[in-house]
Amino acid sequence: MRPIVLLDGGLGQEVYRRARTISSPLWSIAVMQQQPEVVTGVHRDFIRAGATTLTLNTYTATPTRLGHQGLLKQMPAIHQQAFEVLDRAIAETGAEVDIAGCLPPLLASYRGQPDRSFDDVLEEYETLVRLQAAADVFLIETMTNTLEARAACLAASRSGKPFGVAFRLEADGKLRSGESLYEAEAAVAYYRPTAVMLNCCEPELLTTTMPQLAALYPTVGGYANAFQSVEALARGGSVDELEARTDVSPAVYTGHVRQWLADGARVVGGCCDITPAHIGYLAESLTPAFELIRFSRLRAEG
Repeated sequence: MRPIVLLDGGLGQEVYRRARTISSPLWSIAVMQQQPEVVTGVHRDFIRAGATTLTLNTYTATPTRLGHQGLLKQMPAIHQQAFEVLDRAIAETGAEVDIAGCLPPLLASYRGQPDRSFDDVLEEYETLVRLQAAADVFLIETMTNTLEARAACLAASRSGKPFGVAFRLEADGKLRSGESLYEAEAAVAYYRPTAVMLNCCEPELLTTTMPQLAALYPTVGGYANAFQSVEALARGGSVDELEARTDVSPAVYTGHVRQWLADGARVVGGCCDITPAHIGYLAESLTPAFELIRFSRLRAEG
C-alpha cells in the first residue's frame, strides 16, 4: 500500500467552537488557559479519528501576538501547556503519533509581506523552534509570503527534524504577497523541506492547483479549510466573524482529498472547520488503499 501522512484537522477552530463562552484575539490559546480539557478533548478526537500527526495548540502563541496582548512573559508556560494537553490525549488513547510543532504567520493570518528584516523574523521563529524543541516534526503553516516562509524553514532546518511548509493561496493562485506558487516553492526548496504543501485554501482551489505543485517538488500535500470567506479576518477582524461552509461534508471533502492523492499528494489532512468527523471519514475511506504513516516517516520512505 502507498504510504501517506494523515494530519489532524482544524484544531484551533474546533477548540474555539467547543468553548462557546470564550472570545479572544488569541483564539484557542485563551481556551487552553481557561479550559485545557477542551483542547485535550479535541486532540483526543482527532487521534481516535485516525490522524497520525497532531499539531500543538500554539498557532497564536508567537512572540508578536503574545506581545500585543501583554502576555510575552507567559510564552514559555503557554507552549509547555500545549505539550501537556496533547501528551494527555496521547496517553489516554495509547496511540503512536507524531507531535508537530507549529510555525505560523507571526502577526496574523492572510496578510502580505511583513515590513520586517529577514533576521528579525528569523529570530522570532528560532524562539518558537526552541520552545517546541520536544516536537517530533515541525509544520510551517498558512504562509502568505516568502519572507516568513524562508525564515521559518531556516529555523526548522536547524532543529535537524523533519519539517513541512504550507502556503495559503488566494483565488488567483498567488500568495497574498503577490508571489506565484513557482516563486514560493523556489524560495523554500533550498532548505529541503520534507514536504511542500498548500493549506487553509478552499478545497476546490487545492484540487485545481495540486498537479502544479506536484510538478514543482518531490513530496507535496495539502489540507484545506471550510470557511465561507476569510476576508473579515484578513482585514483585521476577529475569528468570531468567520462562518463555516455547509456544503463541505466529510464525503465531499474526502472526494477532494482523493483527487489530491491521485495527483501526487503524500500529506493530507484538514485546516479550519475540518472536524474530527471529516478526518474519521477520510481515514476510513483511505485505509483500504493507503498506509497511514506519521510525518516523521516521510524522510525514511523517500
